[in-house]
Amino acid sequence: MKQSISEMSDKLVPLTVIKGAGHEFIPLPQGENATTADFHSIRTKTTDSPSYFTSGFYKIEAGSQRPAHYNFEETKYVLSGQIDILDEATGVTHHLVPGDFAFFHVGSKVKFSTKSSGLAFYAVTRPIRNPHPNLEGREEKKARL
Repeated sequence: MKQSISEMSDKLVPLTVIKGAGHEFIPLPQGENATTADFHSIRTKTTDSPSYFTSGFYKIEAGSQRPAHYNFEETKYVLSGQIDILDEATGVTHHLVPGDFAFFHVGSKVKFSTKSSGLAFYAVTRPIRNPHPNLEGREEKKARL
């Protein structure tokens, strides 16, 4: 039996807050020029077909192209620098800069690159694969005013 929105809102649940996550240093693995850093993941409870919702940061520096073939959905919002994305379905390379947003569908096949460096926030429909270093245990336990 499904709960109505009013029934769900009767049960108050506190927020999860991680202060300063976007300012933390994200090390690149040795020999790599790009990495992900997942910092929070939940298994959805409000849909008929639960799935994961994970968010984090994507960091890339100049170097070789980074191929990705998606079996989950992802959104990326560029925070700094530039991230170039070759969409293999169209052959078009998109040059994303701060404020630009991209959505990757299941089946998208791309190659990421940059001439300098780039940092993006992402949200994906998959569980955590690569936990953000330095954030373990950093969730605030109660709201602070």
